[in-house]
Parts: sequence; C-alpha cells; structure tokens
Amino acid sequence: MSELIRSTNDEAVQLRVEPDGQFVVLVAGDIIFATRVRSAADIYYEEEAEKRRSQSPKRQRLAKERAHFDMQAVRSDSFARRSAHQQKKGGKGGRGGV
Repeated sequence: MSELIRSTNDEAVQLRVEPDGQFVVLVAGDIIFATRVRSAADIYYEEEAEKRRSQSPKRQRLAKERAHFDMQAVRSDSFARRSAHQQKKGGKGGRGGV
C-alpha cells in the first residue's frame, strides 16, 4: 500500500510514495508521473494541482475581476495625473491667465 504525502482538497491530484521508494503523482486515480526523486515529484504535483485550480470557474471569475480592476486603476491613475496637471495651470486670471 502506498503512503499519501500530499493531496488536493478534492483528492483529484495526489502525491504518493510506493513501498519500493518510488514517488508517484496520480490524477483521478491514474499514475501520470513516477520517479525516485522527491523534488521532481513535488514539482510535477504542483503543476498538475495548479492546472486543476486554474480551471475552476471561481478562479476564472477572480482572474477576470482582477484584470478589470487593474485596467480601472490604470485609467484612474492617468485621469488623476491629468487633472493634477491642469490644476497647476492658471493663477490670478484663471486657467487662461492674464
């Protein structure tokens, strides 16, 4: 029986060590990667787990919202810079000057 080392919350992706010392990465119960090197198995596990995380509808929605707010921040920064520049112009006679 193999020993579970790491697993995602839904246990779709698992990292296990076999009795012979081989590390295996399982996705939905199927072995997709096997090695004797723990660090290589960890990297492969992280890549597979990230693929699963990025495919979730919640993550996609968060990514879209983040992109929207980033674009909004760029636009508002530009607007603030322009309005601050326009306020510096003027003086006693107003913006047109005397």
